[in-house]
Amino acid sequence: MPFSRRIWAAALGALAMLLGASAAQAQATKLLPNDTEMIMTINVQQILKSEVLKANKPLVDMARGKLKEGLDDKGIGKYLDKAGFDPFRDLSSITFAVPGGGRNPEEGLIILEGTFDGDKIEAAATEAGNAAGGGLKVTKIAGVKAFEITPPNEKTAYIGVLNKKTMIATTSKADFEGAVARLNGTKTQNLKAEVKALLETVNAKQSINIVATSAVLAKMAENAPQGGNADQIKAGMAALKQIDGLSAAITMQKNIDFQIGVNAKDNKTASDFANMGNLIITGARAKVAEQAKQNEKLAPAVEVLNTLRATAQGSNLVVRGQISFETLQKLLANLPNN
Repeated sequence: MPFSRRIWAAALGALAMLLGASAAQAQATKLLPNDTEMIMTINVQQILKSEVLKANKPLVDMARGKLKEGLDDKGIGKYLDKAGFDPFRDLSSITFAVPGGGRNPEEGLIILEGTFDGDKIEAAATEAGNAAGGGLKVTKIAGVKAFEITPPNEKTAYIGVLNKKTMIATTSKADFEGAVARLNGTKTQNLKAEVKALLETVNAKQSINIVATSAVLAKMAENAPQGGNADQIKAGMAALKQIDGLSAAITMQKNIDFQIGVNAKDNKTASDFANMGNLIITGARAKVAEQAKQNEKLAPAVEVLNTLRATAQGSNLVVRGQISFETLQKLLANLPNN
């Protein structure tokens, strides 16, 4: 789930300004603040090296061309070149972290893993900052060189190259300092128990994964525009109170593996949920298979249901499944045009 508008504008926007003015998930997790309650990781290189993208190289080349064209149009491409940075080649993963507790979810941390040349990035950032008429200041935080960027009408963002493999962006100096301390081993990390439990259901081999406590999800739902969905949001928040958190992940290879996890109150509850889940899946599988005899458009759904399994993993209920790209194409083809 993305950050709120302000963290996107301040942190991600500032990051784009830096790079334009300019992977292992385990390490990214190590840098997270103790009050982190939502984590999303995009494994860029795993996606690019997946069998499906290798089999569709023209699509990747087209995406690369469109990205370069867009960056060049905005005057960003030349600074990326000066920084020696190619997102398709040098970016391994991106991790977004959102704090919980009494903090504003906008005060997030972004961690980029890949290959970074600090000197080239500084030179490119300084040149772009001067060309833009200021707004960028080179400073030091916790002994690490940082770029302090203040976009108009937005919070100041702090961006730094911690080492050749890691960059961070945040609107909180304290989070910047904490990440440096945890990287150096001078500060220990103590994530919440439910966050640790949820992290056990995801791994660095997945293309995209996300974990979030029910508390931070409820807080974000409260702050979200409700419009005509007030009743649905209220029902969702009531459901969130029954669990400690959620996780989800997809893995792209030849097929797409997907999973959804729920952190229950204890191991027994998770086991009971798994047993109940498998009964529901079995019933749904039989019902849809019977309906598919009369409606062939339901055949792809049967294929997906046949892969579903619910298991208990400690205090987590995890439902896993798989969908082939052929089956996905069939499902999309069966969707209404309007």
